[in-house]
Amino acid sequence: MNGDLHGPGFWAELAANVYMIKDESTRNGFRFKYQKIFNMEGSTMAVGKTGAFYLLKKPHVMGFMAVGLGENKNHAFVAFKGTAGLYDALTDLNTGVRACHTGTSVHQGFYYAFESIYQELNQFLSGLQGVTTVHCVGHSLGGAIATLAADWIKSTGKVAQVNLYTFGSPRVGMEMFAKKCTTRLVADNIYRVYHKTDPVPMVPTWPFTHVPASNGDYLLFSPMTAIPWEYHKMKHYRASVEKAAGWKGMKDNRPKGYGQIAVERWLQSDGIVSFTANTLELLDAALLYVIEKVINAAGIVLVTGFATTFTLLDRMAVFMAKAAKATVTVSVWVYHLIKKMAALIGVVVKEGTDLTVDFIRMVFNRVYQKIADMVRQAGREMD
Repeated sequence: MNGDLHGPGFWAELAANVYMIKDESTRNGFRFKYQKIFNMEGSTMAVGKTGAFYLLKKPHVMGFMAVGLGENKNHAFVAFKGTAGLYDALTDLNTGVRACHTGTSVHQGFYYAFESIYQELNQFLSGLQGVTTVHCVGHSLGGAIATLAADWIKSTGKVAQVNLYTFGSPRVGMEMFAKKCTTRLVADNIYRVYHKTDPVPMVPTWPFTHVPASNGDYLLFSPMTAIPWEYHKMKHYRASVEKAAGWKGMKDNRPKGYGQIAVERWLQSDGIVSFTANTLELLDAALLYVIEKVINAAGIVLVTGFATTFTLLDRMAVFMAKAAKATVTVSVWVYHLIKKMAALIGVVVKEGTDLTVDFIRMVFNRVYQKIADMVRQAGREMD
């Protein structure tokens, strides 16, 4: 087992091998792989056991926490995988947000998953001696839990440095969470790796945003396949990382983003719209573009920061319905956005269509349900 903590290969392999702790039959294989890297002496790999190694097995989270050996003795490792039940929380269209343990707003499904392992994590952190760096790693929804863990660990001030490595992670929190987490950890210590055609990193959509809140992501190219979620699988992440030219090569791959002109042209085009990773990227950029245009030009406010029975999609529908009745310079872009979204679900929107709250909510719900079905399918194959 290669113990090079500087290369992406070690972290991709560790994120993949977290899945080995699920079954008793594969845990010995995990022990063997990491016996020279992690201190497992005296461990029964049982939840809550004191010592150098903790196994976490909760309804929505599985993972482990360990202290390093030898040249890694000043390092600790916290790794997670999400379970199928957490995919249901991620794709719940009625979800809200919660203030996380460091005070900013995050997806409430991830908040509750992190809360379920908080006591064990706190106990592990309190028992560390001589550790200067904690590494948090996770694939898929495990990446979301790793993000919350890294943010909280650094906020305690108990270690000098916390590094975060995620593979195919969804968005965890709102913009303020992403900014504060990035500042707390420092952008250069955050490694967000994702495949071009992996749908999971594309959700939840705006107003959720990725950590780091800067240009610090690491892109792996992947082909379009008949199975949209194929490249969410960790086996593909491991293979792609092996072929990549290290961290720098992956960072150089990252896209430049969609400019205003590109978004406007896409919104105004009448071409066939298909449900691809490219379309979802453009849709996300277009949604943010229209929201910013409405706020700046019409002064209509979109409130997103509270968890109530009035969901984020409800708020978005009301916001867009108000904007559709604003000045022409604003309403025309709302029309183009709803028309594009409706086309994704086979609904035709023509000029003069009454963009009511109920109609816009229906479009949003059906589009996001289609995305959610894709993500849930990815989850079923991961667990």
